[in-house]
Amino acid sequence: MQKNIFDKPKPYIQEIITKVKIHKDKMKSFKGKTMAFVFFTKFCDVQCSHCFFRSDNEGFDLPKEQYEFSKEGFEKFITFINSSNNGYLSILGGGEPFKKFEYIIETIKRAKTDRIVLVTSGMWGKNYETCKQMIQEMYEALCQRKIPTKIVLRISIDKWHLSKIGIDCIYHIIDVFKKFFSDKEDFELQLHTLTGDNSVDKIMQHYSGCTKTIGKKYVSDNEEIFKIGLYRYALHFSDGYKVSVGIAQIFHSNLKVNLKGSDTNLKELITLFDNDMKYNSYSNPSLVKNKNNEWGLDFLINYNGNIATWGNEQLYSLNNLYTDSYEDVISNIYTNIISYSLLDKGYFYRTKIISEVNPLAVLRSKAIHIRDYAGASILEENHTVLYYAIRIIQEYLKENILTSKDLEDLPKELCDMIYSKTYILKKWYQNTSYSIIKQYMEKEIFNENEWRDLFNLIYFGHYAVSKEQLQEGIQYYNTHANKKINQLEDVLDNSKEHYQRLIERLTFMKPEAKKLCMDNVKKMTNTLAL
Repeated sequence: MQKNIFDKPKPYIQEIITKVKIHKDKMKSFKGKTMAFVFFTKFCDVQCSHCFFRSDNEGFDLPKEQYEFSKEGFEKFITFINSSNNGYLSILGGGEPFKKFEYIIETIKRAKTDRIVLVTSGMWGKNYETCKQMIQEMYEALCQRKIPTKIVLRISIDKWHLSKIGIDCIYHIIDVFKKFFSDKEDFELQLHTLTGDNSVDKIMQHYSGCTKTIGKKYVSDNEEIFKIGLYRYALHFSDGYKVSVGIAQIFHSNLKVNLKGSDTNLKELITLFDNDMKYNSYSNPSLVKNKNNEWGLDFLINYNGNIATWGNEQLYSLNNLYTDSYEDVISNIYTNIISYSLLDKGYFYRTKIISEVNPLAVLRSKAIHIRDYAGASILEENHTVLYYAIRIIQEYLKENILTSKDLEDLPKELCDMIYSKTYILKKWYQNTSYSIIKQYMEKEIFNENEWRDLFNLIYFGHYAVSKEQLQEGIQYYNTHANKKINQLEDVLDNSKEHYQRLIERLTFMKPEAKKLCMDNVKKMTNTLAL
């Protein structure tokens, strides 16, 4: 009887990742200027309740590098950026980047890039003199550079921020720029708000004679690296000073979105997500278009050092600043056929293939409304990842990008699936008893909280699990946790701690990097003890 490889998919995923390589002469190259988005820290004092990161405190477990860059992490970040042919570097939250103001100053001084965009709530501007001093420090850092760049200070202004920090800090920042930096072309202030929000109108009312121009839809905030926004216009002050205003779509980030909810609500969420992918990301969040029509890579660098191109996270194959050089990251992205396929074929290709067997994974990845980690969500279930990887190989065989010789080192049962018809491959997938439940049972260490969090997500319809599979999972949980739950309702959890754990499920630090940082903590502790 033929072996069903979907019953134990993880070893076959590793076989594909490590052994199936596209030859360089058949591989596309994306050598244009890159874009990078980086979170220096997870922590933020504004603590907006709707924010995905839920940064409501600074309690943390060691190593602290899980939550923000250490000095070593920052240095590795600078090395990465300076190796990446960067044309657009955005420092944003996450947490509030100005909590790491020393990193901002050093980035302005040292990062090799054409443009640095500093995204902030502006809460540090509450005191006018402090505000003036910090802005002056940023400009002085810019003046110390040997290689020219442009610095953009982008203030996020919306009803949530204003309810937490007020509007005086925004006035202070505008007044400092108007008075001291209005003639500096390489040092610019911008505002950024959300659809349907009237916070910018309050600024216009505060400044007599302030008007705004008619805006444009789906335009870039610069002319070199096309960073497309939903809508953009400008405020004109009576003294001739002008501030650009960008408008973004509101994303309803929610890792516990009810996928059993009303069809209308889910349709709205998905339409919004797909439109963002289509118009703002050119249907490929991992790439950025350059003025010369070349394409470059678009990186997301997390506060714990994890690096991926946007939408291309694979939780079983992570890259991290603390363990991987720029060359390592690039090699891993290109030689991993799963991540390369997103660069090559784009977002809608991936969702089309995965929808053949797991439309719920596609729905989940869109409905949680977190673009940063949509890739981690859609590729969370091992048997789905294996199916996708096989289908990629099948497509590349048809296109002569791969040949049978490239598959010679794979196990026979895996090759049998690769060379089968698509409808047969689907049947094998559908006939497996494997599910997210079995995936959790395969873990070497039982973690009660992880299982409780999984049960919560199953309750909200995030995974396709049969009654038999669920009962098997409950029995496994009861045995290992010494509990007696009978149904999912017995473990429902609405605590902050529970939601933080859900964030960690998609954003956990690469284990090897965490161990390295933890070992460094132990060495330092032992040294101090001596």
